[in-house]
Amino acid sequence: MTNLLWSALNLALVLGLLYTSFQATQLVRQHIGSGTALFFVFGLLLIGCGKSTKQQIASSNLLSHIPKDAPLGNASSHQAINLGGSNKLELRAEYYQENGKVRPRGLYATVSGFMVGHTWQPNGGFLEQSGRHLRYHTFLTHNWNLLGVQVFTQTEEFSGAMSM
Repeated sequence: MTNLLWSALNLALVLGLLYTSFQATQLVRQHIGSGTALFFVFGLLLIGCGKSTKQQIASSNLLSHIPKDAPLGNASSHQAINLGGSNKLELRAEYYQENGKVRPRGLYATVSGFMVGHTWQPNGGFLEQSGRHLRYHTFLTHNWNLLGVQVFTQTEEFSGAMSM
């Protein structure tokens, strides 16, 4: 719920700034002229759009202890975890299964959904066999942003089981 409220605060601030910019542009146009108002709008756009957006980093393997000569995975599992709002953590586990024994090969995490004021970055994790399930444990860095500026950072961890 706090994620949704934080996103709503970010959206309200952006809309308020857009409204204020529109009113300032109208005022400049009335008192100084249309050419200056156009120059003012282009200046606002340069300031607002000059900030580069982060490119989504390709999901890398969160399992760091996998030897290079390990066989390719011959099976996989998927788990979706709700992060709040429309955001979901998607986990994909890749493993090599032989004679009922499972050897983890990879754990990949991505975050999907409409994110306003939040960014999640997967940091690490591990997998292990527990009966007929895979137990996962993963760590994410959750950044709380206000108008694109990072305000607070916390580490969140998720654990559970996914079927094989």
